[in-house]
Amino acid sequence: MLARISREKIVLQEFMTHWDVRAALEEINKILLSKGMRPQYFFEGTPVMGQGGFSVIIKLDKPLTGMDARTIARLLRSRGIKIIFEDEDLA
Repeated sequence: MLARISREKIVLQEFMTHWDVRAALEEINKILLSKGMRPQYFFEGTPVMGQGGFSVIIKLDKPLTGMDARTIARLLRSRGIKIIFEDEDLA
């Protein structure tokens, strides 16, 4: 499982079950909604092995701050998700 975090979007990739996606989205939503953001979600993929699993693209209506990005990263890491910061100043 992998999360790519940038100021404009968060991309979750390689999730094998919808339960994993749901758990990750619950963690992310706590932060985004508490900051007054209105994220848009785009779901794609399949749980078939070898096909890359489920992916979710979360487009943000406001830029993500460094503190929010690090908080989201910490919550996702605790679930075993690898984090990639696409904007260097967020890490």
